[in-house]
Amino acid sequence: MLPRVKTVLAILIGLAFMLLPGTAGEKVVLYARMKEVTEVTLTTGAKWRMDKGDAFPIIAYKESHTKVILQLAGAQFMVDAERTETVPKNEIPAAVENYRGNVTRYINTFADRWKKNAEQDKPSE
Repeated sequence: MLPRVKTVLAILIGLAFMLLPGTAGEKVVLYARMKEVTEVTLTTGAKWRMDKGDAFPIIAYKESHTKVILQLAGAQFMVDAERTETVPKNEIPAAVENYRGNVTRYINTFADRWKKNAEQDKPSE
């Protein structure tokens, strides 16, 4: 009889967790700020210079947290973790504004390159 009581108790506890409202809270997004000027190669193949103070969302850590993968728009890049610092929670709004500026510059530069290439490939009339 004891195994049945444990089974029923486990089922009741499971149901209680399913019925309780979720308490996962807010989505956690970490930002890293560059501690020094760093040349990087994006996953798109583009080479960029990241300035000291530039902030980017952290995608993942690698190699026992010695490397960090950061995001710039749809591209990613990896740097030594010692070249970055995690942005404190109270500074996230400023980091987001900095990141948005970097994304805007990246997209504009990307679009300008496409436009330039399209003009060069345009057939002569």
